[in-house]
Amino acid sequence: MKSMNESLQPIGMSRYGSAERGAGLRKLAAVTQIKWLSISRNAMIMIGPVLVIGMVYACKILYGINSESDFVPFLTGTLLNIGITMNICAEGFIMVGTSIAEEKENHTLRALMTSSITGVQYFIGSILIPFVMLMAVNYIVLFISGISLDIVPWVPFFLVSMVVSLTSCVLGMIVGICAKNQMNANLISYPFLMVFMMVPVFGNLSEGLHKISAFLFTGVMTGMTERLAAGEKYVMSPLDMAVLFGELAVSVLVFLMLYKRNGYEKD
Repeated sequence: MKSMNESLQPIGMSRYGSAERGAGLRKLAAVTQIKWLSISRNAMIMIGPVLVIGMVYACKILYGINSESDFVPFLTGTLLNIGITMNICAEGFIMVGTSIAEEKENHTLRALMTSSITGVQYFIGSILIPFVMLMAVNYIVLFISGISLDIVPWVPFFLVSMVVSLTSCVLGMIVGICAKNQMNANLISYPFLMVFMMVPVFGNLSEGLHKISAFLFTGVMTGMTERLAAGEKYVMSPLDMAVLFGELAVSVLVFLMLYKRNGYEKD
């Protein structure tokens, strides 16, 4: 017969594991709450998604996208590209970057890193709210842009939007880690905005930019919206998948390298 200690050991280990997971979730929720308070109290950040949605809707009415003009597919594609890339880049880089920069400026980031909160909990908690907001605005822009929803491949759109939004959040964390303060974070964001936003938006006006856009994660998103606006079926190519997941992986690796170099990783 097993002894009482042997019988109770698995139960004790199970309870300990459950308690540890519960504590981890509470810490993750605490970081997420701190991030939400930081973002929600920043009027400049919170007004960004509203401006993107308002701009798309206003342009839709102004240019009469619901009319039967032959120019409508081009306008719809351009409007979708501007709305989605502005949301992904401007809000993704700035929302996450300035949030982390604010913590560095107030000397709270290192305090969080030296507490019982792990790097993974901080990472997930930092991008969770911005990620959800980016995804929500992407769908809202899609719905109000005037595109026919019957041709939208919902699973590929969700997958591409998810990876693109996640990559943007990770790049925003890189901006925040590199920045000294919030103003500096905005300055560091500009090169990212010029490349990942402007190149895909103007890619349909220049053959050279169009080729470059195909190798950017935002370019994959705009390529999909352009096809949908033209009424064409979108099928994710191997190049699209390589660009999406490759740039996400590179972004995570760069962030981890900077994270360790700045001494935030616990021994």
